[in-house]
Amino acid sequence: MRFLILSLAASLISSAAIAQNSVDRKPYYVGIWSPSAKLCKADPLKIEGAIFRIERSQIIWNETTCKFKLSAARTTENGTSIPAICEAEGETSRTTYVFDMIDGRMRMNGRVMVRCKDSDWRTGYE
Repeated sequence: MRFLILSLAASLISSAAIAQNSVDRKPYYVGIWSPSAKLCKADPLKIEGAIFRIERSQIIWNETTCKFKLSAARTTENGTSIPAICEAEGETSRTTYVFDMIDGRMRMNGRVMVRCKDSDWRTGYE
């Protein structure tokens, strides 16, 4: 009986450690992204969708901020599908972002993205 209790306690502790580790680790899609390396340096006010800042709980691009509904996120074959509520210029809309990995590259809604440097991020209003 003592062995059973110790085994159960050990499995609970290791499960808690694994869960905490997955909470602490950033999702692969978090970062600064663009459809091409050249667009990482583009003026986001002149080229819509040139650069995206994806955080754990939201995505920001141009004048749009979409808050992820993480409680409704779903695992897909190669990644994650996350519903979002977006606000842009006083308008609210709903969309779903699908992030996945294909051949070691991140895709967002089917579009292959390039990771930009953190220093590339700007809104265009600086």
